[in-house]
Amino acid sequence: MRWDKHIDYITSKANSTLGFLRRNINISNPQIKEHSYKTLVRPILEYSQSVWDPYTTGAVKKVESVQRRAARYTLNRYSRTSSVSSMLSQLNWQPLVERRRHARLVMFYKIHYQLVSIRIPLTSKFHLQPTRTENMFAYNIPSSSCDYHLQSFFPRTVRDWNTLPQEVVQLGTVEAFRRALLTV
Repeated sequence: MRWDKHIDYITSKANSTLGFLRRNINISNPQIKEHSYKTLVRPILEYSQSVWDPYTTGAVKKVESVQRRAARYTLNRYSRTSSVSSMLSQLNWQPLVERRRHARLVMFYKIHYQLVSIRIPLTSKFHLQPTRTENMFAYNIPSSSCDYHLQSFFPRTVRDWNTLPQEVVQLGTVEAFRRALLTV
């Protein structure tokens, strides 16, 4: 149940694709470079991300390093003194770890409202009103004796879901929920 080999594979594939872009797109237009990254590289890093979402620091850094390389490529700043964090901010790119969190929550929203045919193997807490720390649709977090289960989709996502504001989890459409996550 480890995803290390998969993470190595996708980061290698994404870096290869980014290298291909660097060799073949010799245009100084950042918009074209950004569009090529978002079209050809980022989908490699985000395909089925709710399933394999890394939780260890090393794995998260390995995946984020691809986006950091892409930011340098997009803005054509390769100096050691150039701040990649400021480049990411300038490009308005959300960290991939945050994008994966949002994808997990959107999938859980779809599961909760039965928009996909996946059964929730959890029990509801049945709050009649939101509590100070949880919304009315909070679920019991399954106990785990190993880290792999504790960091798997349902336990990890339920911890995030339970702390979302009540008005966010009650939104009527997936798109409204997705937009609201950007403000939470």
